[in-house]
Amino acid sequence: MSVKAFKLVSAVEREMLMGDKNYINIECIECCGKNLYIGTNDCFIYHFLLDEKISTAGKITFAATKQLHKYLGLKKPVNELKAASALTRLLVLCDNTITLVNMMNLEPVPTGARIKGAVTFALNENPVSGDPFCVEVCIISVKRRTIQMFMVFEDRVQIVKEVFTPEQPCAVAVDGYYLCLALTTQYIILNYNTGVSQDLFPYCSDEKRPIVKRIGRQEFLLAGPGGLGETKDCNFFCNFFNFSLLFSLNLGSKAYLIKCCAQ
Repeated sequence: MSVKAFKLVSAVEREMLMGDKNYINIECIECCGKNLYIGTNDCFIYHFLLDEKISTAGKITFAATKQLHKYLGLKKPVNELKAASALTRLLVLCDNTITLVNMMNLEPVPTGARIKGAVTFALNENPVSGDPFCVEVCIISVKRRTIQMFMVFEDRVQIVKEVFTPEQPCAVAVDGYYLCLALTTQYIILNYNTGVSQDLFPYCSDEKRPIVKRIGRQEFLLAGPGGLGETKDCNFFCNFFNFSLLFSLNLGSKAYLIKCCAQ
């Protein structure tokens, strides 16, 4: 039995991005409320407002209104965008640098606050600082086998922790003190506060791109090794963590939902 998990609905037509350009490639997107941000291969950020409409037949459509676009001044692609709505800031990763820009006018903050040496980054949606006027950012550093944690304020950034991993990290998600990491050959959970880590399972980085996503409090979704349509239950225990392998989902290979909690 087939299940239709989602339906694709066009939101922004290519012509709204291309203009008079011959070619453009979308590298990343970010949505915050009705605000849609798009980063392109030619170092532009586009800001659209989305208006969702439902017809009498129940069909959902979107009307996109372009607000503005901004050229970042580099001949590099915009790799990642993350919105920090509490600060009215958009975090932009381009050329291994995370720049803070205003969500409304896309202008960099006057102080020039930025994080240098980032390969990729993730926001901590379950922050531990308790400060409502900052967001916690985890980056994979250009320094080998290094993860760094930052506190990002409206106009400044502050590094709070640097931890080292047994292998080079490729992807990261964060929840509280827990980092879920895809290393070169395996997935691990790392508590960056205590330094305690737990191996999860191996994978082959040559065969597939790792996927690590936070989907809820103390829950991560990972792309696992092969084995189609197979469901397993198992537990991983150590002195500090309890991990439950909840289910696998047939998407051409297995996807694992990992739940972690302190013991």
